[in-house]
Amino acid sequence: MRFPRLFALMWMLPAVWAAAEMIPLEKFTQDTRFSRASLSPDGRYIACLQMLNGDPWLMILDLETKQTARVNPGVTRSGLRKEVASFRWVSDRRISFVTTVWDGQSLTGVSAVDCDGKNWAAFAGPDVDPTDPQPLLATKIIHSFNDAEQNVLMLDQGFFEGSDLVYPDVVRVSTRTAQVRTVVKNPGNVVGWVPDREGVVRLGVTRDGLKHGVIYRENEQAKWRTMPLSDAEAGRISPLGFDYDGKKLIVVANNEQKRRAVYYYDVEAGKLGDVIASHPEFDIIPERGAPGVDGVSLSGPVMSELTESVVGIRYITDGPRLHWFDPGFAALQGGLDRLLPNTVNLIVSRSRDEKRFLVLAFSDRDPGTYYLVDLKSAKPEVSKLTERMPGLPVAAMAPMYPVKYRARDDEAIHGYLTLPPGAGRTNLPVVIMPHGGPFVRDSWQFHPLVQFLANRGYAVFQMNFRGSPGYGTEFYRKGRREIGRGMQDDIEDGTRWLIQQGLADPQRIAIVGGSYGGYAALFALGNSPELYRCGVSINGVTDWTDITKERKGEEYRYAYLFFREWIGDPKLAPEFLAEISPVNFAAKISAPVFIVQGKEDRTVPPKQARKMITALEKAGRPPQELFLANEGHSFKDEKSRTRLYGEIERFLAKHLAPR
Repeated sequence: MRFPRLFALMWMLPAVWAAAEMIPLEKFTQDTRFSRASLSPDGRYIACLQMLNGDPWLMILDLETKQTARVNPGVTRSGLRKEVASFRWVSDRRISFVTTVWDGQSLTGVSAVDCDGKNWAAFAGPDVDPTDPQPLLATKIIHSFNDAEQNVLMLDQGFFEGSDLVYPDVVRVSTRTAQVRTVVKNPGNVVGWVPDREGVVRLGVTRDGLKHGVIYRENEQAKWRTMPLSDAEAGRISPLGFDYDGKKLIVVANNEQKRRAVYYYDVEAGKLGDVIASHPEFDIIPERGAPGVDGVSLSGPVMSELTESVVGIRYITDGPRLHWFDPGFAALQGGLDRLLPNTVNLIVSRSRDEKRFLVLAFSDRDPGTYYLVDLKSAKPEVSKLTERMPGLPVAAMAPMYPVKYRARDDEAIHGYLTLPPGAGRTNLPVVIMPHGGPFVRDSWQFHPLVQFLANRGYAVFQMNFRGSPGYGTEFYRKGRREIGRGMQDDIEDGTRWLIQQGLADPQRIAIVGGSYGGYAALFALGNSPELYRCGVSINGVTDWTDITKERKGEEYRYAYLFFREWIGDPKLAPEFLAEISPVNFAAKISAPVFIVQGKEDRTVPPKQARKMITALEKAGRPPQELFLANEGHSFKDEKSRTRLYGEIERFLAKHLAPR
């Protein structure tokens, strides 16, 4: 699918488009009914998460009998409701799943069940044995053996929201009997382990402060040795995993243009080998924050167990790209794209024999539909399974155009502009929507809030300011200590660019963001008050000095080190952190403000919002406020999202009305 630039098409667009259909708000805030679909290794079953009464259940469909099994995770021993967060096939007939509970912190457990919903066994988490003072708290499976006991390798590390300091052992766990055996003991500095294709743990990623390293061994009996992988500021070599021969690694490293490319790495010679995929302008796999769709990464190599080779690559330029090295996969992709020409058709799962495939067809206007491709018969069959958001009128959604503009220092900034159907193309009311993070990025795909605002007549502009990954190491590192500076300049410059292009009505521009985007909205209202009529901050940081204090515990050590290096050092530059904190310049904000906060948010604690509200009240500018009960940093409840979208709609309609 092509992703045309906006101004290459502007001459083709009529001055006034057809009148837009006013779509009910609830269509945009509905739960994703089905998600994370995956085939069993033998291709007989499909598992997915299904929303039932507001909670995600595990559903398993037998493609032969058409029977379904549904797994309700139930409640904890203390009576708290559990929900399925993720799952993974561990054999042809058994599946493991992670459960979470919101109880002031995220508690997790791991269980397994047969594909008919029977023989449930919990083998990790505090509910397994309440008398055990040190229960297995593993949540991540790194290898499945598909043996009689359905053994798996897991990282034995507890998960608590906000915790980054984990040095896990590797344990072998039976998903049937819950028996646990430690196979690799952590030396004290390894944050991640990588097994080869046979399940032998042969590589570990170490961390010393913000520096990373790699240890390696030839086999299970060999001693660990340090590998000579670079950890330079120019971009380190990062291992993804072993190739099928067990002699080469697949790694990410900088190419000549300092874009992150994928290579083979010869572990014996200690040097990069042949390039697998590279691009002169965009990272194949960014340094962090690679976008995904429904849990499937849009960046990285595609491996085939059948041919024991890398058969393709996924990466992002203006939009998602797929390139196949294998002619069979290329032919299959070509057939899918001819059948479904208006979507990106992503193969998200396949059977071991590569005769059955699950395909997710999605776009900027379509949250996605799952299809089953069956090559077992003489004539290939493609069957529609389910829509992720049933009833959403995809044809009425708004197009999302990739754009590029120049910042004040001539840096190229990429972004996405969504134009409202039926509103023309000049002097539009605009919502500027900076992303969260800040060291993540926006991508070309369906965004419910963006589409909702476009349906209500607003153009929406999302820019990937400096520090956003995907555009090379130098661009990413230009975001270092540029919060409230270069990052914010890029947002302001993008707003002024829209005005210069005649797209934006300069008297009807709002800024709306969540998390870091919420902070950026508040900063913009104080720093560039002439540009914005109003702003919305959702779970936004308001006081960087205070939030630093929240991240100084042992469990936040790595997060604190990252904060100190990339945001600002609270000891060496306290004035800077105070200067970029909106709570300290609330008096400069004259436009109406809407502050939204999840009451249970542990990433940005609610007191951040309360401090900003108090500061605005003291300045004589009391904001509109909304505190959502039982919500954290992201709003999981459909009713909460419906209330939020409705409040934003009314707020913008009031303050962006034509004068």
